[in-house]
Amino acid sequence: MTIPYRVRKNLRRAGITILVLLCIAAALLTVWLLWLNRYIIYRQDGAHLDFGLSGIAQNGEPATPPEPAPTVSIHYGDDKPSDLPAAGAMAQLSGLYITQEQLRSNLAAVRAEAEKLPAGSTVMLDVKNVKGEFFYSSAMGRNAGGISAEGMDDLLELLKSRGCYIIAKMPAFREYWFILDDESARVPLGLPRKGGSGALWLDKSGPNYWLNPAADGALNHIIKVVSELRSKGFSEVLFTDFQFPETDQIKFDGNRQEALSKAADTLVKACAGQNFTVSFLATSEPIPLPEGRCRMYFTGVEAADIDALIQKLGYTDPARKTVFLTDRTDTRYDAYGVLRPLYVPES
Repeated sequence: MTIPYRVRKNLRRAGITILVLLCIAAALLTVWLLWLNRYIIYRQDGAHLDFGLSGIAQNGEPATPPEPAPTVSIHYGDDKPSDLPAAGAMAQLSGLYITQEQLRSNLAAVRAEAEKLPAGSTVMLDVKNVKGEFFYSSAMGRNAGGISAEGMDDLLELLKSRGCYIIAKMPAFREYWFILDDESARVPLGLPRKGGSGALWLDKSGPNYWLNPAADGALNHIIKVVSELRSKGFSEVLFTDFQFPETDQIKFDGNRQEALSKAADTLVKACAGQNFTVSFLATSEPIPLPEGRCRMYFTGVEAADIDALIQKLGYTDPARKTVFLTDRTDTRYDAYGVLRPLYVPES
């Protein structure tokens, strides 16, 4: 059926007329909404029209930020106020460290000595061995058979109740059970043996494997462990073994020092914060400290060599950025951060 020419022409005219009317209506609606907008006020229960408002735009008043809450000293019974650093401030460290051997041989005696510490003391604890076994009750892996997890948990609760600044010491890249518990997924996170078919290089001194510092999955695992440590009440983590193993039997394409520096930067950005510090134990080739809340720890440094070391490091705030682990009583260490071993009498 053919529509007559005159009918088609009339339909086209009608369509054009309708389109023009719709455009005019849309324009009028837009103008009306813009005009109406000056009479709209917004409350918590929604938008409302108030035609009593002036049509002239009103100048607002700048918001005044709230006054910061006053700093409150923390008291523990009859003890003096805690001298812990304020939130966000990284203070110079002075305190004690507890070794794996002490935890393993006489945890009860360690706890007894910890009870005598002043409130607010700084205490460093080993929390994990080179095989990846945890000394406290952890959801991240296996517990070490030679150390009571319940006893370690009790020691942590005691230190927290005394308001202590607690530092966790743990190997960064040495692992064993973490790899073996899910080999198919985690072998790519380790360091393969040179000339092998993808098998990982085994460090027979553990025995243990080494994680690849350039593998995102390896760093994610470390970040999860640090997150658990924070939830347990630790205020700082010290990474030992933050290096590649000293062997030429591994395959790694790339600059090792650059990989370590990038890994350190990633961990500080991901884990450090206003109330948590990420630190590293210096190796024979210490990495540059990343930007952020972090420190470098040193062992085996003679007091006579401290000035030369500090000058070489070039830190802007060496008293807070450097910590010495020593059993010496030489006061030259005390110009910087220093931790000495907790004395535990032989039973």
